[in-house]
Amino acid sequence: MCNGFSTRKSQGGSIAVLRRTDSYLSEPSPASSPTSEEWQLLFSNNAEDLSRTQVEFRASDSILKQQMERYWVVIHRNGDLGSSPGLPPTQITSNPFFSFPLAADESSVTHLPQKLDLGVGDSGVIGRKVSIMRGRTTVAEGIMGWN
Repeated sequence: MCNGFSTRKSQGGSIAVLRRTDSYLSEPSPASSPTSEEWQLLFSNNAEDLSRTQVEFRASDSILKQQMERYWVVIHRNGDLGSSPGLPPTQITSNPFFSFPLAADESSVTHLPQKLDLGVGDSGVIGRKVSIMRGRTTVAEGIMGWN
C-alpha cells in the first residue's frame, strides 16, 4: 500500500498475494478449503546465498501442499490481471518473464537457479502479474508487490 497505513510489519523482499481463478473454483474442492483463501509467494534474496532467489509458498490448504509438484509459477511480462481470460493457455505462458515449478517438499520453499531483481524496472518483478498453473490451467493469480 503506497499511501496508506498498515499495522503489518515489512519483511523485506517481495510478495505476490494470489486469489483462485474462476476456472479453478469450478473444480470440486474439499469442504475445508474456502474459496476465498489467499495464497502467498514470498520472494527473498538472502545474504546467505547471493546467487539465488528463495521463494516460499504459503497456503493453509493442506490438499494443495500435498500436490505441489503438480504446480508451477509464471511471472508475466505485464501486470494486467484482465488480460488472460480470453487467451488460449499456450499464449498465456508462451513468453513469460520467468517461470519455475513449486518445490514438492514439506518446507514449501523453492530455490530458484538464479537471482531475481526484486525491485521495479525492466528487470524487476514488482508490478508484474503472477500465476500459479496446473498444466495449462491458471489456478490462482495476483500482482507482485513489496513485502
